Amino acid sequence: MVFDIHVFTEFRYLAARIDRAHTRVDFDFELWGPHHSETFRESLTFTPVREGHAIDWPRVEGLVAILGAVIGLSYYKVAAPPRYVISQPGMTEVGVDYLRAVIAHGLAEFAYRNELTGLLEPEIVVPGGCATPFPVASHVTPEGDPLVPIGGGKDSVVTVELLAAARMHPVQFAVNPNQVMYRVGRIKGHPIISATRDLDERVLELNAEGALNGHVPVTAINSLISLVQARIIGLGPVVMSLEASASEATLVWDGVNVNHQWSKSEEAEGLLHDMLGPQAGLSAGAYFSLLRPYSEIQIARYFSSLREYHPVITSCNRAFRRGVDDARWCADCDKCRFIFLILAPFMASSALTRMFADNLLDNLSQVEGYRALLGLHQHRPFECVGEQAESMVALTWIASQEDWKKSAVVKVLVEEIPELQHPHPDLEEQVMGHRDSALVMPNRFEHLGTILA
Repeated sequence: MVFDIHVFTEFRYLAARIDRAHTRVDFDFELWGPHHSETFRESLTFTPVREGHAIDWPRVEGLVAILGAVIGLSYYKVAAPPRYVISQPGMTEVGVDYLRAVIAHGLAEFAYRNELTGLLEPEIVVPGGCATPFPVASHVTPEGDPLVPIGGGKDSVVTVELLAAARMHPVQFAVNPNQVMYRVGRIKGHPIISATRDLDERVLELNAEGALNGHVPVTAINSLISLVQARIIGLGPVVMSLEASASEATLVWDGVNVNHQWSKSEEAEGLLHDMLGPQAGLSAGAYFSLLRPYSEIQIARYFSSLREYHPVITSCNRAFRRGVDDARWCADCDKCRFIFLILAPFMASSALTRMFADNLLDNLSQVEGYRALLGLHQHRPFECVGEQAESMVALTWIASQEDWKKSAVVKVLVEEIPELQHPHPDLEEQVMGHRDSALVMPNRFEHLGTILA
């Protein structure tokens, strides 16, 4: 059977059914056309509340309404029809505006790689009318222990360590955690809780039949899941680990920025801040990234000193594919190449090779991948990697380090780019300086990251 996207004219977000007794939400969706439709149900199960704690259900319901709209993009993308209909109550006008931005920019890579005519801008229809927003006077900043989403890599480790060093008590959180996340999360004994996301398998069947497929804004989805979990168990703010480098576009497509990491960007964080008050009665301080002012290199420098984590972390996305429970670095993807590179100036080659089970900078098969990171290809890789300037600075540093300068990849790239043999103070200032941000961070967290600068 060949899947025909043109038979569908609407995507429908039908319902978000909250089972309070089991802290579970079932989301119902439909791809609809005059002659054919497909239905989907996705379920989310959260860590339950401790006994005796009263859940703030109105705010949870406001978050669940927008969460379902964003989770729905995993099914909307199957055909990307021109109308998105929201039947679930609780969506405010600001929530609809947020969804519109997430569709356009969070699915920009999807649109580009599927050779669509431009950014996706469906008509968003709310047949029952938009909900009344939470009054400004009711907006709150949650107090208490911070919830830190973790992914098994270096960034969330640095956030947890900075919070713990400030005598806070981070609660680590993961969606569908695998053994990598548990190993990393247990290093210092901070509690780990989780949510289980059960994707409707029908979407995988449709993909096999030729449905549209591609990147969705996973960080936007997981951010909203984290906010719901924090409110269910009554924790403080959700503290993310999103760095300044995530805001750089991957490429420009017909005058429009396409960013693989858009939902990690400062723009996306700002839009989420603006939405949380009207939609869920939460101030911007309920969600923020502690690492926003800093580059990947600054974070890597700090992480390099956290040696107890070196044997267990994994940032390689191939280790987190569906059906993979326990894996390490593949040592042959853009993410592995980039992380290896930015750790190299701060770690001995023997230690870094042991971490990756390979020396990526002494393997000529990796040269083309490093050329891409340096901006020598048509565009940056579609991967969660840092800025081209960071790759240039890291290679400049190791090109003069005894431990690395004779490595095969370094020698080839220095021969091709003689500038790597000379300091670049402007680039170094760009990647090692504090990045100003207009985003809100509660006072008690403001100065925790200054050690990275």
